[in-house]
Amino acid sequence: MNGENHILLQELCLVFNLFICFGIPLGGLGILRKKGYPIGKAFCLGMAAFTISQICLRIPLLQLVLPQMTWYQDLSTNPWMYGLFLGFTAGIFEEGARVIFLKIGIKKQLDYSDALSFGLGHGGIEAMLLVGISCIATMFALPNDTALAASLSYNALLLGGIERIFALSFHIGATLLVAYGMRNKKNVWHTIIAILLHTLLDAAIIILPQVFGVGTFGLESYLAILSTLVLILGICLWHKK
Repeated sequence: MNGENHILLQELCLVFNLFICFGIPLGGLGILRKKGYPIGKAFCLGMAAFTISQICLRIPLLQLVLPQMTWYQDLSTNPWMYGLFLGFTAGIFEEGARVIFLKIGIKKQLDYSDALSFGLGHGGIEAMLLVGISCIATMFALPNDTALAASLSYNALLLGGIERIFALSFHIGATLLVAYGMRNKKNVWHTIIAILLHTLLDAAIIILPQVFGVGTFGLESYLAILSTLVLILGICLWHKK
């Protein structure tokens, strides 16, 4: 395969990722609006919850503050403890933000469309910021950077977008779980469950490869299964009789 065709296929992979990162959340928002749900506010609240809890608080803490501390340096050498720490802090920050932003931002009684839209906003902005922007930058760089083009496999390019499908499913499911608890005055237990599920999801990214030698396919399968189960759990809670 010549260089031009190679780059073209890479760009098609990146376009696929961009469709997932931008098209799915915004398309989902459009479908909900078409059904007549006033869900723009909940979508924006979800975006704000992720941006503040992760981009403004947790990620700078993990990258700039904690690495200066000896206990954290020691912790990072133990994959069990490090994975559980990263997973648990992700759960605390993100699930806590769900509760705070839903409680403060949605004054009326929470309904199913609010939770769906909030989850789309939360998972959508994560996909846009963590994967979508880098995909755009890579698309512009590929034609003029032969070293970059040679180093990127199609599987590696697609992996980021595929993972966003799992992450988006999880965020919608977790939001449904937390919002259902808030609506039915059981938010403490539902939030605790969401934090534990979040811990199981994120901790596995460190623990499965480093402790058990699980490869990419096995790890992605785990993430897909857990995310799907959380989404199903959230949907079933709202539709149970």
